[in-house]
Amino acid sequence: MDRHAFCRVESLLALTLVMALAACSPPEDTASSHIVDPAPAMTAEENMSGETSKVIAEPAPSSIYNLERVQPEPETVLVPPSPEDTGVDPAGFGLPEVRERARRLAAAPYEPSPTLPDDAKSLNYDQYRRILPAIDDMGWPQDAGPVRILFDPRGYLFDHEVRINLVDGDTVTPRAYSASAFDFKELPLSDETKKTLGFAGLRLLAPINQAGKFDEVLSFKGASFFRALGAGNVYGASARGLGIGTASAEGEEFPAFREFWIVRPRSPSQAVIIYALMDSASVTGAFAFNISPGPRTQIEVEATFYPRKDIQGVGLSPLTSMYYFSPHDVIKQGDDYRPAVHDSEGLAIHMANGEWVWRPLQNPADLEVSVLASAQPKGFGLVQRHRQFDDYSDVEAEYDQRPDVWVEPYGDWGEGQLMLVEIPTVNEYNDNIAVFWRPREGWRAGGANTISYTMSWGLKPGVMAEVVAVSETRAGRKPGDKTQMFVLDYEGAPEKVFENAELEITSSAGKIVNPVLRRHPSGDTYRLSFELQPEGASMAELRAVLVRGGRPLTETWLYRWSAK
Repeated sequence: MDRHAFCRVESLLALTLVMALAACSPPEDTASSHIVDPAPAMTAEENMSGETSKVIAEPAPSSIYNLERVQPEPETVLVPPSPEDTGVDPAGFGLPEVRERARRLAAAPYEPSPTLPDDAKSLNYDQYRRILPAIDDMGWPQDAGPVRILFDPRGYLFDHEVRINLVDGDTVTPRAYSASAFDFKELPLSDETKKTLGFAGLRLLAPINQAGKFDEVLSFKGASFFRALGAGNVYGASARGLGIGTASAEGEEFPAFREFWIVRPRSPSQAVIIYALMDSASVTGAFAFNISPGPRTQIEVEATFYPRKDIQGVGLSPLTSMYYFSPHDVIKQGDDYRPAVHDSEGLAIHMANGEWVWRPLQNPADLEVSVLASAQPKGFGLVQRHRQFDDYSDVEAEYDQRPDVWVEPYGDWGEGQLMLVEIPTVNEYNDNIAVFWRPREGWRAGGANTISYTMSWGLKPGVMAEVVAVSETRAGRKPGDKTQMFVLDYEGAPEKVFENAELEITSSAGKIVNPVLRRHPSGDTYRLSFELQPEGASMAELRAVLVRGGRPLTETWLYRWSAK
């Protein structure tokens, strides 16, 4: 694993948030425009301890895009897998047992993880990576069948201790920590530290790239963070079990997984089941992960949360990623040899009304928070669309191999908002992007809140938009004045697909001029270009879509322009 990917598992927890820019006024209410409220302004500092951090600014209202063009279709309610589909004997250990543990734990006072010894805490990145697990200790004592398991010790930034259990049929065997299971090289750790470190997490291996070759598929390590891979991937974007207070004035709390149960598959074709118990000062949680490794690794998630106290600002199915720069930035990184650096370049949304939305990510000058959906979407995800080496020219980081992550909610998550948080970063070692669903109503102490969803991780899209997608966004400034230029490419568009198309391009501030749609010389691409005259504005929300007869032909492209 490269340094870039490794560090970003924890980097969101260590990044200092800066003041947000609240800049634009809503446009007049016309049929062709959307509503934008001022963006929030706040400062927060996040940490690994699970304690709530403080901020020094109050948040302003978030921006909300009004994208209600397509009439809603009859809703299809997805149903999570039944117990008989999971391969787990209902009479054995399963999710009900984890739920009962979480419920009892929520009724007791919170107990933080044992303190990490100072010598283990003082390890740097390179030292911690030198610790290797024993290659003959990869899960069950007998033939492990279609999967292998690697265990990770605590150290460096990974201070939360977790317990690990192996489930074989109706037998549950705790996996005891032992220093003999690791090669600590000549690291400056005392014998007592080595004996008492405990586990920080685990990794699941399966043959997803070559038959008989076990590659890493999934990693749980660091608070409630986890990451997965499809075939041909390297680690990039991450997920979390739950977010609390992300980008809030009160500061963020980081629940952590504290115990895992790994169910031994009965056949190579069977999904891998991992149960997890989550804990924090405010909430406990019981998770079931139904994992199907493959070209796109699919994870069915069912989670029940038990608040210890009333909670506001919950984030469901949170995703995190890194965005540093790309050609779609107005202000370029002039001293970097690479054309782009990011784990994910955009947020894709399949709206509740059927509309497909594409929002290029930003590395803003100040923290920015956007609300991009006010009705539960059919799906959303962080996406890496550029898949050629020359798009990044980075041999080590392999950004062209970072996975897309797509989330599809099951059932009704209740009223709420899909939120995007973009945090300034000065390098590629910080996770500075977060997206999650925030319920409108907070959670009450003593209650139980259950959600289910599917996640898919891989190189190719898990779903395909039913309209023409935006393949490229380029932005810059017109020479000699303050006019902003934008160029959108629609690749793979059949000839005449946009015949008699109407261009709907709006801005919350300034003036849109010179909109032009042309056939690209490549033959299968159309190019839309236009300019924004700011007219004194320092920020504007842009929206562009091609329609015919009131129906969209393309994704709805959204972009937050800032003068900074």
